[in-house]
Amino acid sequence: MSTLFLVRHGQASFGSDNYDRLSPLGIQQANHLREHFVENAVELHGICSGRLQRQRSTAEILASTSQRPVAVSAAFDEYDAHRLMQHYAHMTGEPLQSLQGTTGRLDPRSFQQHLEKVSRAWVDEQVSAPDLESWKNFRARVGHGIDEITTTTPRSQNVAVATSAGVIGVAIAHVLGLDDLAALQLSYVVLNSAVTRIEFDGTRRTLASFNSTAHLERAGRRELLTYL
Repeated sequence: MSTLFLVRHGQASFGSDNYDRLSPLGIQQANHLREHFVENAVELHGICSGRLQRQRSTAEILASTSQRPVAVSAAFDEYDAHRLMQHYAHMTGEPLQSLQGTTGRLDPRSFQQHLEKVSRAWVDEQVSAPDLESWKNFRARVGHGIDEITTTTPRSQNVAVATSAGVIGVAIAHVLGLDDLAALQLSYVVLNSAVTRIEFDGTRRTLASFNSTAHLERAGRRELLTYL
């Protein structure tokens, strides 16, 4: 069997002028994961990421031990939550700053609650626009990426993909045949730098573990567990 490690990117820079970069804490999370793989003698034969900066930076940290090049694929890009919220705000009249949790003090919890509401509307096809990827296309794109890796990777290989929570939720749903709501609900709980492991051999794909943060669940590290 081969193993696909789906790795959520380290903590991004929520509330800054560029969310799409790792925060110092996010860099620390990714470094701890790289060390965890080394300590447990897990050799990564292939490392891939989506095109977003936070995804690529996480992959590059994981690749720094082996010096293997990072393959970049649009299949593992996260959906555009900012654009989705813009269209939802335009459609409903709800203030965009309120949806993004940036009215007054930054509130990650409020942002998460609004994201769940907006993404469910997206899945139900209540939000659409020519410049907004549909949920169906997003799910198909991610599924194609998972299929490509699991059908082309040689036996007994370990492949890591640095991506985002929405992609990971859809990937699990694709492998297990779950519905759209289940895909969303899985994505809501994925922690930064968490690892989801899928075992495969070309004809079979099995979810072996979900949302593991063993690299952070040690004395002095639990404060590094984050969601955004």
